[in-house]
Amino acid sequence: MVDAGISGRTIMNLLHSKRPADDLSNQPDRLNQRDVNTGHQRGAALIIVLGLVALISTWAIDALYEDNIALRRAENSDNALHAQQASQSALILSAQILSEDIKESQTDDLEEAWAQQAQAFPIDDGIVQGLIIDTNRFLNLNDLVDKNGLAKPLFETTIKALFTQLDLDASLVDALIDWMDRDSNTHGSNGAEDSSYYDHDYHVKNARLDRWHELLLIRGFNAEIVATLEPYCIVRKVPLNDISSININTASAQVLMARIPNMTASDAEIFITGRPFQSVSQALQSHTWLAGIPTTDLSVTSDIFMVRTQASFGRVNLREIFMLERQPGIVKLLSFERNHSFQALPSTSTY
Repeated sequence: MVDAGISGRTIMNLLHSKRPADDLSNQPDRLNQRDVNTGHQRGAALIIVLGLVALISTWAIDALYEDNIALRRAENSDNALHAQQASQSALILSAQILSEDIKESQTDDLEEAWAQQAQAFPIDDGIVQGLIIDTNRFLNLNDLVDKNGLAKPLFETTIKALFTQLDLDASLVDALIDWMDRDSNTHGSNGAEDSSYYDHDYHVKNARLDRWHELLLIRGFNAEIVATLEPYCIVRKVPLNDISSININTASAQVLMARIPNMTASDAEIFITGRPFQSVSQALQSHTWLAGIPTTDLSVTSDIFMVRTQASFGRVNLREIFMLERQPGIVKLLSFERNHSFQALPSTSTY
């Protein structure tokens, strides 16, 4: 039934009136807008996914790099341990060779087993090499002063003679003596006490040398001079009698001529050809160039030996120098230096 308050015309008008603006005629536009919004959302999601992938890839690369570093460190540590063990093995073998030698021979010369350079030999995944050098073939720079810290004139003459032979300034020896003697008086014409080191952050030592490269601290000395001296001089402890003996069976011509001023190069060559000698008296008999020269520091034996080792495993190349003192029945370690920068062992000895 139709409400009496509403006319028939009104009802008809309501039935035939237009739909509002959001009717079905506008549906295609709404669908298109929805597709656009959906596309934007999908694009944003893709960018986020790509960003996450890039982030995860970066993390993975960093993690792989850190793992590689950790593995390399572990490998280097393992190689370093193997190199140290190989070097120790070479040292022990050297000590055994020296111990056996003193049982079998009363003299030391360059024809004996210990003096022969062993070839590098493989061990596990690396190689090791050793070289034994008697230090009695060298002039011991610590003999420039006695146990009381006073200069020793005779040995000063010997060292200056060597410097002259090698075309080095012999007055450098004055600075070397001042480095070691215990007084504050300038020695010779080119001495160097504390006042000469005013521009350095250290003073003169006033004691004997402990290491070879300590020479680089002394005024006037440089790497070239030190390298020139190395085949003929050494830094080692001085025996209790305050005299380091020189083994005439192993000393070079330069050392012999520095120690015996009247010996010429020709004399030295003939003398070396006659080695090895069984005694000093046998070696020096009937030589006019020996007149007036004391021989108490000359010997046909050696008591302190330098053992140089080189062990290579992977990226590790370990070089060490050991000082051994040999007495009947015992070989004692005096000191050692470890440095990757030491010169590699030669294929044939130059000493």
